[in-house]
Amino acid sequence: MALLILAANAISMRTLIVFILSFIVTLSLAQNVTELDKRNGFKDIKLNTSVLKYDGLEFKKEDEHPLYKDIKVYVSKKGAYESIGSIKIFDLEVLTYSDSIFQIIVITEKNPNLYKGLKSAFGEPDYNYRSKFHHWTGENIRLSYVPYQKDKLELKYESFLMRQKLKEDKEEVIEDIVSDF
Repeated sequence: MALLILAANAISMRTLIVFILSFIVTLSLAQNVTELDKRNGFKDIKLNTSVLKYDGLEFKKEDEHPLYKDIKVYVSKKGAYESIGSIKIFDLEVLTYSDSIFQIIVITEKNPNLYKGLKSAFGEPDYNYRSKFHHWTGENIRLSYVPYQKDKLELKYESFLMRQKLKEDKEEVIEDIVSDF
């Protein structure tokens, strides 16, 4: 009887060890939002960098934004940024503040493989129930996956670091005003 109890405990211990090891391997292989921060943007377009570095982009217009004033909008040149693998890109806009990229908007065809690829790269997304969209949020970047039209999706990369720069610029303007008194 004692031998049966010892054998059962040994089997339970082995099962527990196998479970723990498989859990650790699964965690180490799974991607997460730190990968989003590491990639820092879409393809070769990196957030918080100068837009002038990218030959595939051209100036479109100056515009206003709810958070930023006097932004510039750049779009992809013909022949640049036309697809993500086999998924067609319909539109790409890069928004800049002080010539630094703070937002990248990509309109693609609706394709379930896009979501699977994002999930594979960045892990399971969070879901915003109020706005009804999926998003991945790292320390410095948020990537939103939003239905755009019946057959299109919008991917929006947003920089949190540029919000800090905007706040610092506003404080600097206030300090300039205060120093003029």
